[in-house]
Amino acid sequence: MVEYESRFARPVYNKFGEKIYLDQMTMAELLERVKKNDIVFVPCGSVESHGLAQATGEDTLIGTYIAERVAFETGVTVAPPIFYGSHPSHHYGMPGTIPIKKEAYIDYVTSVVKWLSNAGFKKIILFNSHGQEYVLPIVKDKAIIEEGVKALILVTSWWAWVRDILKQGTELKPGVILETPFIHADELEASVLWYVAPKLIDPSKLKESDAEKMVGVIPDKWADKAGNVYGRPFGWYDISAYMEIHHYPKGSVGYPSKASREKGEVVVETAIQRIVEFVEWLHKTYPPGVVPQVWPNPGDFKY
Repeated sequence: MVEYESRFARPVYNKFGEKIYLDQMTMAELLERVKKNDIVFVPCGSVESHGLAQATGEDTLIGTYIAERVAFETGVTVAPPIFYGSHPSHHYGMPGTIPIKKEAYIDYVTSVVKWLSNAGFKKIILFNSHGQEYVLPIVKDKAIIEEGVKALILVTSWWAWVRDILKQGTELKPGVILETPFIHADELEASVLWYVAPKLIDPSKLKESDAEKMVGVIPDKWADKAGNVYGRPFGWYDISAYMEIHHYPKGSVGYPSKASREKGEVVVETAIQRIVEFVEWLHKTYPPGVVPQVWPNPGDFKY
């Protein structure tokens, strides 16, 4: 009989020899963890088409990798990722894309936040790695106002920490240049996946995955791309975009053939370094059990 070990059965440890993932801890380990560090990352990813060369779980894979690396260095906890995500309308219908109704998604993540707080995690970071940054801040307010959660809730995306190096034409290091804007299943995303999960990308299919042409309802002068790295008047999610099933049937919006693992390394390692710096500040400024009061008192509202 072959001894088989599931990917979920393999414990993942930080540099202090402690478990990183909440779902791998015993209750005794959990109670001990929140005494030492009550910061938790909740990776919020997706299952969606990312072209012919990239795994459908790409967003979740990237987010959990970065969260794991931060946890490895700092001792924070990583909650099990939320694999399925909310999607903008133009993603619907692509093979492998599994969109969750926004109301259901918001309520689901709100419940996760509520009970993480109940477990003792009082600094909860919703760590987005998929194009759903327009719904996650709703979770923060819903948890505090409607569910009575008494915790510091933070919403961010991995790319928010490296927007300054994601612009087209940026020289990431000598001779390594991002040639195209950050979009979806493109040069940047393929590069990042190639770095964090090299066995889950098929480099031989990258050229075949390239979009035949790029189309937009509104010119780039006014409309931003993924990550909103250019600060244009319309964020990418503010516009009804052309359906991918009509214009990008291969699943790549952009040119993944321009990807390289080297580009991904610079972007990911820079993001990790910056996030680690923030987490260390957060832990020092608000040690375990110390939470700024970001919730109302009974009787504050007079309606």
